[in-house]
Amino acid sequence: MILIVDVNHGALDIAREYYNLGYRDIHIWDIYGKLERDKNILNQYSDIIKYLKIIPSKERPDTSKYQEIIAPIHCPLNCRFTSFHHAISEILREKYGNIHRKFIEVTGVKGKTTTTELLYHILSGEYSVFINNSNRGSITPVSVLKSIDRLWEDNTLDNYDLFVFEVSLGITSCRYGALTNVLENYPIAGGLRNALLAKMSTMSLGERVYVNKKVVEEYGREIGGNTVEIDSEDVEVLSKYPLSYRYRDYVVRFNKEIFGTHYIENSLFAIEISRNFLDIEEILERIYSFKIEGRMKVLSHNPTVVENINPGLDVKSIEYALRDFKGVFKEGVVIIGGDFGCTCEEIDSRKLAEVLNRYRGYFTY
Repeated sequence: MILIVDVNHGALDIAREYYNLGYRDIHIWDIYGKLERDKNILNQYSDIIKYLKIIPSKERPDTSKYQEIIAPIHCPLNCRFTSFHHAISEILREKYGNIHRKFIEVTGVKGKTTTTELLYHILSGEYSVFINNSNRGSITPVSVLKSIDRLWEDNTLDNYDLFVFEVSLGITSCRYGALTNVLENYPIAGGLRNALLAKMSTMSLGERVYVNKKVVEEYGREIGGNTVEIDSEDVEVLSKYPLSYRYRDYVVRFNKEIFGTHYIENSLFAIEISRNFLDIEEILERIYSFKIEGRMKVLSHNPTVVENINPGLDVKSIEYALRDFKGVFKEGVVIIGGDFGCTCEEIDSRKLAEVLNRYRGYFTY
């Protein structure tokens, strides 16, 4: 008997896969009451839901009676369970063999989307690359499986040489994985775990993983195995705008639409992973032509207008953006916000007000 938790984050998709693999007596705990709120899901999953026992949110199942429990890493379960990241990895192997060896996956608190966009832009010059990130849809572990399934159903899976995924709270099985940072080690699972533990627990799923050196130093967590540390301090900033820096024996340059020193950290991950596929000269050329919408993009000059409408904004990233702007431009307009999303953290409005007040007089918001 198997218990799969959390319809909100893909329990029904995983249940369908386990049923197709021959498993029976599958129970689903709808811990957040998704089925109670959205009756359309019953129709969407009518092929599988009739074979499942649904446990409503108000009930608490006896976890001791199940042979296996499968749940997202952020679920408030105080028992041993298989994470969605690990379950998806096993399902992909069963269905598609070693396809994960074509995967590049990026996780972290900040910088995931920018890093995946950089990787996609760099590698697309030479390879056929599929990408899924928060600019394109869901980034739950289940979205990796669903992306591959869609490509298979469309008979286009073999059209791609590489697959780049942004994944929340960790990685699934992949050839190259990356942990960009843990800028805020926020609590998850009702305080039972935290963002660092969640992400670090999945790093063993990557054949080679690239980890921010600050994570190892600040939290004293070594991963072992085939790990490459990315040191964003090992650079010489040549110009903050247009951004350019010296890294080892070469100079990395961005064009005038890109603004912010956070691109240094993101691009180091993209450079080191891309070096498994391309020469450094080609990588540098591709970086210079990189553009991304809404994330510290320079819209105009006279006055200088910078737009940052990243849905994953938090107070710290806003403060970094204002600090960078103040250090380069005398005055201007900073556009912050837009269509805010909500993942595991929310904007603290009081802390944001404190930050904005410190910079009052320099900018128009």
